[in-house]
Amino acid sequence: MRFFTALRTSSAVLALPVTGFFFAYVFFTTKGRMGHFSSLPWPAEAAAFAIHAPVPLAAAAAAGLAAVEATRLRALGVWETGPARSAVRVALQPVLLVVLTMAALMACITAGALLIAGVAPDIYVLQLFGMVVVLLTAHAVIGFLLGRRLHALYSAPLAAIAVFVGISFPLGTSSWWAHHVTGAIGQINFGEAYSLPMTVAAVVPTVCLALALVVALGPRRIRAGAVVLSLAIAAGGLLGAYGITREWTSFAPAAKGLAPVTCEGRVPEVCMPAAGSGDLRAVQTELAGMATKLHAKGIISEIPARITDITVSGARQSDTAGKEWTLDLGAGNPDVPWDGVAIGIVGMPCETPDWNTLHYGTLWTARTMGVADDYLAWLSRESRSFRTGDGKEQLLAEMDRVNALAPDEQKAWYVEQLRLSCQGGRPG
Repeated sequence: MRFFTALRTSSAVLALPVTGFFFAYVFFTTKGRMGHFSSLPWPAEAAAFAIHAPVPLAAAAAAGLAAVEATRLRALGVWETGPARSAVRVALQPVLLVVLTMAALMACITAGALLIAGVAPDIYVLQLFGMVVVLLTAHAVIGFLLGRRLHALYSAPLAAIAVFVGISFPLGTSSWWAHHVTGAIGQINFGEAYSLPMTVAAVVPTVCLALALVVALGPRRIRAGAVVLSLAIAAGGLLGAYGITREWTSFAPAAKGLAPVTCEGRVPEVCMPAAGSGDLRAVQTELAGMATKLHAKGIISEIPARITDITVSGARQSDTAGKEWTLDLGAGNPDVPWDGVAIGIVGMPCETPDWNTLHYGTLWTARTMGVADDYLAWLSRESRSFRTGDGKEQLLAEMDRVNALAPDEQKAWYVEQLRLSCQGGRPG
């Protein structure tokens, strides 16, 4: 059949108004949560967020529509034409049309997300899209083979439901490894991309399952040896992916540090993503002055050599140990969240501190930095008792008392607050 004739009669193309409307609905319902990507744009982050929900739907649609194509060919008696036509050549065109149609819809969703973020696609977006095309192809092959063997009445819905459940159901389990092997596109943060292990784990099980079904169901007659080989292929793909992901948490080890970084100053050198650095010189000047005051008060033992914004540090939380710090400097936002900086500098003195006691040390740190009002405003938002006045006067009165002490006594008081926060809180 000529390509354009096949295009006009393909079930994937005929279903395009329905599938297109459905995918447009999914896109526009999540569009409201994509606005923040424009303040700190990273193409792969925006693309991964946009296609996370549609990928299982697209894979299910690809499997179901390919099954429909297979049942149509069987109804036309194509499979009974004998060796005159290769089964691969017969299957290639309908499977290709299904994949192209679904890939076009996914490309539209990706383009929409990038447009909202205000960025162009890069190599990491193309990597994601390449993974999606491979997965769609594998699912289309699975659906086509099921449609060739099963009754036309139930082969398409069975293929679609099986694929959707197979991708989505493991995401709700507590087995973290299963989250990474179904082909679902996971979360990518700023400056990250799918690493090679993540890519292999996401693609290989589905591709091996498709190859296994080709071996078992592709020939005209199903043979026991082919079934055994197909089981080995499918199991090998899944076990290989399990071997890669068995020690992963819900966060897979993505490739990090890919975003351009700009730095300013010397001691401390302050580094932020180039896309959201703002007035980096002013931030560096403020941090340098704050670090000097904190060191003079004994709150920090040494002035850091470098302070890196958390979005480009490769860490997932603030860290002020040693000479190189990681803090949330609010990259992409107009203002630095100084309350969060103060909290990050104090950190977690122990695993489960008494928060009411830790507020004393943190407010003292914020006051030393000159951002006490920022911290008090944050505390008012976070603590209902503080917002209604309970304990507020006591906290502020203690700050005034400590401020009148000698420098050595202030240092000792701060150390004592951290110790008390880890030993059940302040007395009385």
